[in-house]
Amino acid sequence: MLAGRDPLLRALRHSLGEVASVGRGRAQDVILLGPRGVGKTVTLTTYGQMAVAAGFEVVNLQAVAGRSGLVGSLLQRAASHRASHSGPWTRAKRAFDRVASVNVGMAGMSAGVSRHAGESGGATVDASTLAEALAELALQVRHETPNGGLLITVDELQVASGDDLALLSATLHRLNVDHPGSSVVFAGTGLPHTVEVLRAAGVTHPDRLFRVEHLSVSLAPPDATYAIVEPARRAGVAWHPDAAATIVRVSNGYPAHLQLFADTVWSVAVGPDSIGVEDVARALPLVERDLTRRTLGPRWDRMHDRQMEYLAALALHGGRTSARVLSGTLGRRLQELSWIRQGLIEEGDVYAPARGQVALAVPIFAPFILAHYEQGRDTSEIELLTLEAMRRNAAQVLGADPPAVAGRGVLGPDSAS
Repeated sequence: MLAGRDPLLRALRHSLGEVASVGRGRAQDVILLGPRGVGKTVTLTTYGQMAVAAGFEVVNLQAVAGRSGLVGSLLQRAASHRASHSGPWTRAKRAFDRVASVNVGMAGMSAGVSRHAGESGGATVDASTLAEALAELALQVRHETPNGGLLITVDELQVASGDDLALLSATLHRLNVDHPGSSVVFAGTGLPHTVEVLRAAGVTHPDRLFRVEHLSVSLAPPDATYAIVEPARRAGVAWHPDAAATIVRVSNGYPAHLQLFADTVWSVAVGPDSIGVEDVARALPLVERDLTRRTLGPRWDRMHDRQMEYLAALALHGGRTSARVLSGTLGRRLQELSWIRQGLIEEGDVYAPARGQVALAVPIFAPFILAHYEQGRDTSEIELLTLEAMRRNAAQVLGADPPAVAGRGVLGPDSAS
């Protein structure tokens, strides 16, 4: 159940119609940003399904950490479609064969692909030539579906190589300049720091080239409730309002946990045609054990000492505060904390919801951290601040105590009340 994304999906559907009507001149290449578990991939998949229904050819690519491969994947996709005698791909053969002079045969690529001549012994991929191939493919699609086009999607952009990101951006720019009437559009997903990754790859003004959409970490209560009750309603089962409200509260409206909590409740519910607060009370301890064993616990165990300390300070403030307040809470200068913050951002543990702000990517992590920090501090190889010392520092910075956060277990002491 994809809840809470209707305005975005309407905008994306409108964009497809604009591209089909007038081409790249009205295209909005979009990047969906957000922490893990907020529904970026499923939103991208839904966009692809909308595009297929509108007559578009859709090419879904996956960025892989540690290697360049987006262009190679595209060429392999061309070979596969030609092998299955797909009309548009077959008719666009010559255009793809011109991409860096790489011959795409029935069995796949006959040469390596690289953005720079001589790198890894591969051929040179030119953004203009790649843009020409994509424009030609879109044109061939329109021979079969006059209102169609080409949608290229890339999941997990933040792990793509700098060369891939630079080539992708240059190709989209060349499409704008050289093929403004082509019905080609791009969409991707990434963690919140993806725009910084693009800049580091040499992409100038990525916020101008792409429409950047930030997906909220928490759904609004009505949307979160809908995500819980609607799938059950379709199966003829009703949620008691108090039971659904409890799931919304303990999950913080975080989409991945809404799904996990509701699924666990469904599995233990007595039924047959309703779910009540008693079912939720039975399920919550199971969810807590599952989260501790499979996600929160393993991630906590992999952290180094300073990361644990930083996250404990953040958890004391409810999982979101300013970098300045964190600095005061830890009694350290901002510059001393920057490398810790950056590492946690790259791991996807925290993100910057606004300039100068830091937030936990998984809201439910805060009580878990507070419940486990002192034990981790006791076994640390370096001296870390106690939670009490952090509270005293925070009170001096804020002029008041930080907000109370439940620290017993994952869900807090009164999660099922």
